[in-house]
Amino acid sequence: MVRPGEHITILTYSRMRYHVMQAAKTLVNKGYDPEVIDIRSLKPFDLYTIGNSVKKTPCVLIVEECMRTGGIGASLTAAINENFHDYLDAPIVCLSSQDVPTPYAGTLEEWTVVQPAQIVAAVEKLCQ
Repeated sequence: MVRPGEHITILTYSRMRYHVMQAAKTLVNKGYDPEVIDIRSLKPFDLYTIGNSVKKTPCVLIVEECMRTGGIGASLTAAINENFHDYLDAPIVCLSSQDVPTPYAGTLEEWTVVQPAQIVAAVEKLCQ
């Protein structure tokens, strides 16, 4: 766990951790208390840590850099639904990169990869 919280569990890994932590600062200033978990093991998932967090918070947001189609988020969503569905107050939301190859140009990369503002907006919507 990178940051303990009470309102929502945000699961992420790799480079997206930095985007999530930037978003977490904004969210705290807006009155939200996100719990952030850096998924260090993608296979197998650390369902013990994830489960403890889901039991404590009513919502889950998955933030991944890979494309939505065929991404880790779908497998993670399935695992959480199979094991911890009764603890969720809302459907799991997965923010993924666009279904296009990641471009080299920085401005185009910002368009395709999930940005902190998108994470903030998703948390605000989930926690309504």
